[in-house]
Amino acid sequence: MRLYIYKLLIAVVLLYVLFEITIGAKIAKIENSIYQLKDSQNRVKIKSKILSEMKKANEKDQILDVEEREIISNFINKIKSELNQN
Repeated sequence: MRLYIYKLLIAVVLLYVLFEITIGAKIAKIENSIYQLKDSQNRVKIKSKILSEMKKANEKDQILDVEEREIISNFINKIKSELNQN
């Protein structure tokens, strides 16, 4: 019985370590991203970065490639057709 308990404890510890290495690290990364969004300074930085990228895009003649235009156009047409069905 004692040997069974030792094996069980070792298996549980190994499973916990494996979980922390794989899934736990990804969860921690996502939590960190969420906590960064709670900080007002980081939100201001993100907002300014988005605005600067929008300014860069406005300076270009064509923002989208041909393939991107087709994909977005098809998507919008599907949405329009679904809305017209109702």
